[in-house]
Amino acid sequence: MNKLAWQPSGLQVTESENQEPLAILHEGTWRRVEDILSRWRIHQEWWKRPVERDYFRVRLQGGVVCEVFRESTSGCWQLQRVYD
Repeated sequence: MNKLAWQPSGLQVTESENQEPLAILHEGTWRRVEDILSRWRIHQEWWKRPVERDYFRVRLQGGVVCEVFRESTSGCWQLQRVYD
């Protein structure tokens, strides 16, 4: 089961030089990214407001699995989904 965030929430992330997540502030605690399970990029014209994002499905310290994305234009990170 998973929880999809209909309005993705802002996220504090420590990232590598390659803009990959290294640690995420989750529920008030910094958690190290133990594994990047998958990664994909979307690039689309969401009807004339271009969207370019890098998505990551990650396993955090403690076993939490979540999907996060980074907006390429702003560099802002957001939480998309948390898996139980």
